[in-house]
Amino acid sequence: MQCQLCFSLVSAFIFYSLFFTTEAQTATPSPAPIPCALSSNTSCDECLKNVACLWCSPTKQCIDYPVRNILPPRSVCPLNVARWGVCWVNFMILIITMSVLAGIVVIGILVCILCCCCKSERRG
Repeated sequence: MQCQLCFSLVSAFIFYSLFFTTEAQTATPSPAPIPCALSSNTSCDECLKNVACLWCSPTKQCIDYPVRNILPPRSVCPLNVARWGVCWVNFMILIITMSVLAGIVVIGILVCILCCCCKSERRG
């Protein structure tokens, strides 16, 4: 019974994620992106309208995200003052939060799998 519940919860989470991610991508066509350099010395909101841009707060520069690196190097902009995706959280906090959430999801799935294995061993 618990195994079915775990499987149902994991399936519902995956379906929900896929459905709403696909829905969000097809709902509104995006306009042509503005080059990042043109948004320098404006505001973080203006810069981050283009998802390929990175906002550096102290210099007020809108920079092309360095796609060759997973994380932008400190020479481009320190992580604690860089903004990407949203203006209200810095890049370092965003990375930490996403890592913790991913870890919780993975641990939850592993616990469900282990519970199912333990239940099946007791029956046999």
